[in-house]
Amino acid sequence: MSKTNKIAFRFAIDSGPSTGLGCGSWRVWTSKNREDTYIADRGLGGTWKISLHGDVAWRYAVTSEHMRDAEKPVLPTDHDRAPWKFTPPSFTDGRRLSFFIAVTRGAMLPETPDPAAAPILVEDRWDRMSIAEVWMTEPGAGLTDSHTVVGGPLPLPSGRQVWVTRRIVPVHGEPETGIVSAMVEPITHDIAGVSTPGVIIRAVRLG
Repeated sequence: MSKTNKIAFRFAIDSGPSTGLGCGSWRVWTSKNREDTYIADRGLGGTWKISLHGDVAWRYAVTSEHMRDAEKPVLPTDHDRAPWKFTPPSFTDGRRLSFFIAVTRGAMLPETPDPAAAPILVEDRWDRMSIAEVWMTEPGAGLTDSHTVVGGPLPLPSGRQVWVTRRIVPVHGEPETGIVSAMVEPITHDIAGVSTPGVIIRAVRLG
């Protein structure tokens, strides 16, 4: 049982020749007074935030604080600060997979780990993708034994709870070279025909 309204986690390789590679840390937190869940990547400096407002307004947006900072423009001031909007998935058996964060092997880069974030261990394989999943459960419902819990549950005013789990899936992947950074690619139903919104973190290469 979580003692706070925040779950912090990071992706990391902790064995073999690639020990020390990671992909930043993430936070998932809930509001004490509203039916809101938030997700943010600390590596983006507080610029972007995923907001899951109840069952209606789900979006990936530049924060209002950042939009007011004229010295650090990300989008034009007259631009919609939420360019990606999501349709909330349905509940099944009292559970819904609300959001996912998928990390490719190429996005794993040298970094100083965040000691406050629980590690999600990443296999040092190019044909595997590591995924953190944000679940919501209805009052009285929980996750199943098949879920590997990273953190939670976090409470919502309605009695719903929020969890973070992890899993690994096979993918078609080949070793990449010339990697200089990583990028976050939002995934929506309109783009990929998926039922659950999320982001994929991919490598950025030169050439």
